[in-house]
Amino acid sequence: MKERKDKNAVKKPFYKKWWFWVIIVILLIGIFGSSGNKQEPDKTPETTEQTDTDTVTNTKETETTEPSMQTEAVCRALTEIFVENVVGEKYSMLAFNVEDFELDENEDGTIKILYMPSNAGDGATKVNLTISKNGNAYKIEYALLAGIDEVDLSTVSTQYTEIVDQ
Repeated sequence: MKERKDKNAVKKPFYKKWWFWVIIVILLIGIFGSSGNKQEPDKTPETTEQTDTDTVTNTKETETTEPSMQTEAVCRALTEIFVENVVGEKYSMLAFNVEDFELDENEDGTIKILYMPSNAGDGATKVNLTISKNGNAYKIEYALLAGIDEVDLSTVSTQYTEIVDQ
């Protein structure tokens, strides 16, 4: 004989039922499982519209590689040599910043550096550098001091403007 359930018996809340937790686990697996499989979409030329001329321009993105830690370390070392020996200021590691770069897949190209110490207004000089990298050779191609004085690099010893990383 079947037992009748008491109508006055308290039902378990839905969140204490086994089927509720199975659904939650399945949803979590679906969410976290699919988040790791995202692939970058294929890079295609961008189409931009210019509203003032109503023309469409196709521009192809140039792919650049970010500087590796080693490349950045060599640029930091070259900046330190230049700042201390040519500019005559004490180098501060925190003042070094990679502003821009155009590097190919071999990391050859140019890296633009901004050296701006926190005491730049108190005698320390802001320095903008453009460093070219070709293989293991790094060379300062352009230097601007305090945003106004371009350095004639032909008068500066190569020991302060070039490094060959071994």
